[in-house]
Amino acid sequence: MSKILVVEDSKNIREEIYEILQFENFEVIWAENGIQGLEQAKKELPCLIISDISMPKLNGYQLLAELQKSSATESIPFIFLSGKTELQDLRKGMNMGADDYLLKPINTDDLIKVVKSKLKKQQLIKENIDELVEENEYSLKEAGRMAKIGYWRYDKLTDTIFWSEAVHQIYGTDPKKGVPELNEILNCFNEESRIQLIESTVILSIHGTPFDIELQMTNLKNENRWIRNIGEPIYDDKNKIIGRRGVSQDITEQKLIRSKIEKAEEMYRLLADHSNDLICLQEPNGTFRYISPSVKNLLGYEQSEFLGKKVFSLIHIEDIRSLKYVIKKRVFREKEMETFTFRVRHKKGHFVWLECLISTVYKENKISYFITSSRNVTQSVLAKEKINKHQISLQKLTTEITLIEEKQKKEIATNIHDHLSQSLVISKMKINELRKKPELTEIDEDLQFIETHISEALENSRKITYELSPPVLYQLGIIDALNWLLEDVEATHKIKCQLSTNITSIKLGDGKSILLYRSIQELITNAIKYANASLITLDFNKKNHGLNILITDNGVGFDTSTLNNHHHSGSGFGLFTVQERIKNIQGKFTIASEVDAGTTIHFFIPLST
Repeated sequence: MSKILVVEDSKNIREEIYEILQFENFEVIWAENGIQGLEQAKKELPCLIISDISMPKLNGYQLLAELQKSSATESIPFIFLSGKTELQDLRKGMNMGADDYLLKPINTDDLIKVVKSKLKKQQLIKENIDELVEENEYSLKEAGRMAKIGYWRYDKLTDTIFWSEAVHQIYGTDPKKGVPELNEILNCFNEESRIQLIESTVILSIHGTPFDIELQMTNLKNENRWIRNIGEPIYDDKNKIIGRRGVSQDITEQKLIRSKIEKAEEMYRLLADHSNDLICLQEPNGTFRYISPSVKNLLGYEQSEFLGKKVFSLIHIEDIRSLKYVIKKRVFREKEMETFTFRVRHKKGHFVWLECLISTVYKENKISYFITSSRNVTQSVLAKEKINKHQISLQKLTTEITLIEEKQKKEIATNIHDHLSQSLVISKMKINELRKKPELTEIDEDLQFIETHISEALENSRKITYELSPPVLYQLGIIDALNWLLEDVEATHKIKCQLSTNITSIKLGDGKSILLYRSIQELITNAIKYANASLITLDFNKKNHGLNILITDNGVGFDTSTLNNHHHSGSGFGLFTVQERIKNIQGKFTIASEVDAGTTIHFFIPLST
């Protein structure tokens, strides 16, 4: 039955309301003025208060204000009784927190409707609060169970100890049997933890100092555990310590994980500290947070000279730009795990080449640190530089030898043309004169035989001359020379050849023309010998910055991986020679081929502007 407090100084109105509510089965209590109403409200804690506004000693507004000062009465629904002359003042009451108002004289239906509505609303609020409290209690209990946290309390006045279920689980005891004796509890801990627990408890009991300690124990189920014990004092209203309370948490798993982490960290620290490589941890702005001791051996510096500092000034000025480019790529995750080399100034002044691997550590999708691992590759870099210099010298020597060979070939071809070919021509002319003499008719057949052989020798000498040093290359240029070459291949080997070009002539210089011509000739010879092709095409086109040359055949093709095999047979050496020739004229050479799919060879020869 809901209890309703009616505060009204008019006896007639008070009794009228009393009778209406009692008839509706409500428990009704009443007060004649505001002071009595406040006392009754605090004593009875009614479900609803109906109060007049104008009353002696304490009016309705003052009564509502006093009720709202107490946590026990502030949430009780409050309804004002108002005369028509007080309507303009009701805004004040509603702003103060009143739930509703009723006009005098009282209308029975309005009174019952408002009262039931407010009580129903209050009941719903109470149910929701009870449900919320229950949910919170359940959530708190489950959270404690999942986190293995339990609550404990000691009451000094009654000398009693309370443990929650989770604490019993930690100690391996049965909640139904209650809390074990103190000695039994203390015997669970090893000696060091037992002393620590006793000392912390004594200090708390005497001085009120809270504690937060980690203890090692073997519980009553013979389970080895680590627990975190937190305690604080309980005071009475006179600030006297009357007990203690706190929580206990099973942290065994956390300790094991922490121990593994500490061992792993120790291992990584040993690896980093004793590695010959230079391992660094840097903030995004370049500040060093860690650098391994190997910095002493590699660069001559102490660790303290790097930690907390930026040392970009030690990077070679020519390498700073490329280093920033690599870091930028790693920031945007465009490059993964790719090494790069740069130079760092040694403390003695010389530069050391380092090969570095950089990775990024992200936290909340933002870069937290850079981790770098570097090794000294100075000897390797210097060796490569020497090899490159030797290669450049060798290439120059190869070019010189090739040009000398071509010069010798040209001289031989000239001698053949100027002497042997001329002699053969004169001999042929002499034979033709002899054949015209009647007296030599008897030996005409012999003269014919001689003339035929002289003609063959003359043709072979011309062919040798062209193969040694094609005059068309020097007289008309490389495009006409290539035309002649393809026509000869088509006539001699019955292979269809096509030349496509967007220029009629080009000046390359004798050396570049010879090397380019010989390279193309070598590749076409390879196609004739090994490709079994029926079509060879040559695209010779001038672009903005150079010559773009494609040589394609429709032959049997080959596996290009065999070019890296030094023991394979075939035309590999010829291709190597071509590649070196093209390098000598600063060109680029690529080859693409598949078995039964033909071969395509690409040259790019830069032209000086």
